[in-house]
This record gives sequence, structure tokens and C-alpha cells, in this order.
Amino acid sequence: MYKDISVVMTGSDGDDHALRLSVPLARHFNARLLPWQVVELPDPAYNTWAVVPDPGAERVHEKLRHAAAELAGHAQALLTDAKADARQVHVVEALNVSAWEAATRECFGSDLIVVGKPDQPAMLRQHAQGIATLLLQSGRPVLVIPEESSLPAPPKNVLVAWRPAAEAARALHDALPFLQSAETVQIVAYDDMDAHEPERRHALLNHLRRHGVNATSFADESQGADLTGLLFAHARKANADLIVAGGYGHSRLREWALGGVTQYLLTTSRIPVFLSH
Repeated sequence: MYKDISVVMTGSDGDDHALRLSVPLARHFNARLLPWQVVELPDPAYNTWAVVPDPGAERVHEKLRHAAAELAGHAQALLTDAKADARQVHVVEALNVSAWEAATRECFGSDLIVVGKPDQPAMLRQHAQGIATLLLQSGRPVLVIPEESSLPAPPKNVLVAWRPAAEAARALHDALPFLQSAETVQIVAYDDMDAHEPERRHALLNHLRRHGVNATSFADESQGADLTGLLFAHARKANADLIVAGGYGHSRLREWALGGVTQYLLTTSRIPVFLSH
């Protein structure tokens, strides 16, 4: 069960919507919200002798701190109006690290992390990279809420994107509180060519039933079609409120990279996505 739910806000257009939808979710799970307003402070430039930082950098930092304080105040007012069970909004300063790396360090003591996703295409790639850092470094499941999406508390229809891999198994079990509250849960798999997979999926359904989840399964071959497109089509047909999926990714140089299907789910889904790594 979720008892502490972090909401990470970085100043994007999707922050308010994610925070608003987090309130009834926390209420349903009898959980406390931990809101974080993160501000990224640029590294200060130094003078010619590389001894004294440029005084202009401090002015920039103060301006950014002021903007973050205003955003935190706005978020606090939203939570107060909603009568949410929430700790006061904390401002987290990210200096010498990215905003997402700084947020990661604050979320280790959470059961779930909620983050918004803006609609603007120009922001999606950078935002997805940040969420990848949060997902792959925090060890916590991340619920990504697209701007303008809806999410009942709790979601009624949940689709689980399944493959026989550790990330999918982790996501399935991390999402159990959502699955146990849902009216319908469907395990969807594509291109599971192993002859034993149908038997394993049947065992998986029995396992879920022991947790109070009456799930069904669907398996098919993609026949070369785009897997993300097939998942979205299936989600629309099932009236899915939530997609649960493994967050596949790896470290690449100094940044974290998501796998192809995870990346497309994150950047193109209009339905909230629950990811776990």
C-alpha cells in the first residue's frame, strides 16, 4: 500500500494538473503527499583568474529562487484549498546536478512518485530524459500524468504491458494497490514466442487472484507493427485509465537512456503511465 506519495514539480506546465490529480489518489490510499518544488541553479561562472564567482550568477540564482518560492506558494495554496493530507511544499535547489537528480535524492523515502508531463512537443524530449533519470535512479515507481489527461481515484480499467522480464514483473507488483482497486485488469503481451509463456501467464493470473486481482490476459503477434501503437489501440478499446509497464533503460555515458517502447510510452501516451524499473 502507498503511504507516502512524492509529487515532483520542476516548473513545467503539467505540474498543476499532476498535483491536483494526486490529491484524490492520496485520499483513496490514505496516503500523505510529499510535494517537492525543484529549482535548477546554473553553475556560477568565474572571473578571468578563476578565483571569485561572477556576482551576476548570484543575481540569477536569487531570481530563480524567488520564482521557485512563488511556484511553491501556488502549489501550497492548491493543496490547502483541496484540504489534502500533505506536508508543506519543500523547495529543493539543484546546484551542480540536474533538477531531476536533486529530486531523486528526496524521493527514496516514498512509495510512489508522481510527475506531470507537458503537452508542448518542444519540451517532451528533455522532460522524458528527466523522468528517465528519476525512474532509473530512484528505485521507486513513477506515475506520469499527461497534461489534460483524466485519472479516476482509483483507476477503473488498468492495462498491463507485459513481457517476461524483471522490469515488467517489478512494475506489476509495484502497481498492486492500483490493480487491487480496479474493476478490470488486462495483461497484454505481444510476440511472446516461447511455447511455455501461455502457461506462465496463466500462473501469473492465479498469482494475482491470490492478491485479490481478477485479471484477464491477451496475447498476440505484432506482425511487424509498432508495439506502442498496438498497446495504445488496445488501451482505447479497453477504456483504460492507466497503463502499467516496465521501465526499460540503461546508463549511457553520463545520462540515462530509456528503451524504445518505454520512450514512446512516455512521450506519446495521453493516458497516465505507471513505470517501474
